[in-house]
Amino acid sequence: MKKRELKKALNTAFPVPPPEKKRALLRALPPPPVSHLRMMLGQISYVNFITWAISLAVFAGALALGRFIPADALWVTAALTPFAALAAVTESGRPALYGMEELELSSRFGLRSVVLGRMGAVGLVHLVLLAALAAALGDGSFFRAGVYLLTPYLLADLLGLAAMRRVRGKEGLYVCAGAAVLTAGLALALHGVRGVYAPEGFRWWLAVLAAAVCLTGREYVKTIRKTEELSWN
Repeated sequence: MKKRELKKALNTAFPVPPPEKKRALLRALPPPPVSHLRMMLGQISYVNFITWAISLAVFAGALALGRFIPADALWVTAALTPFAALAAVTESGRPALYGMEELELSSRFGLRSVVLGRMGAVGLVHLVLLAALAAALGDGSFFRAGVYLLTPYLLADLLGLAAMRRVRGKEGLYVCAGAAVLTAGLALALHGVRGVYAPEGFRWWLAVLAAAVCLTGREYVKTIRKTEELSWN
């Protein structure tokens, strides 16, 4: 007996009953586990296109400045980094801006994981871009250039997170944009102060950067705790 005839004879002798409650059983099965790295990589596709466009525009503009005005490229780029920080901060407030908090609270990954994933992905990309800019514009001093670029970025990040946490909706976005403009203006104004970018004034940059790192980390923690309060509500 051939194989096909054997299978047909078996199906005739032992008919298989149709499955019952198959869909309910599949829905009841627990979803497969997803690592934090995979979740973060998956959130990259949900980051707003404008965020990536602003980041690439800052990077491309800095490279153009380094080619046409190499003497002033570093401090002008330092004034552009707050706008990249603005793009990163808006990702933390996008659920509230579009009224999607309740929906994301009920998703597989809660609002806390979503905010951490998106901000972590954007922050990681910005860190790589800032490192590349520091290497391209540092003129032999990668660490010093990195401090000059990272300080206004973190200051804008700090002010933006504080604004988005206190002011909801589009008003928070406007306040955050104002903070970025204020930080950029301060970076431009500092160029006219004598000795600010001199080697003897570098220790003050390190002090401001250390304070900005601590305060920005504190604001990140408060932002995440706010999402936990929404989950409890």
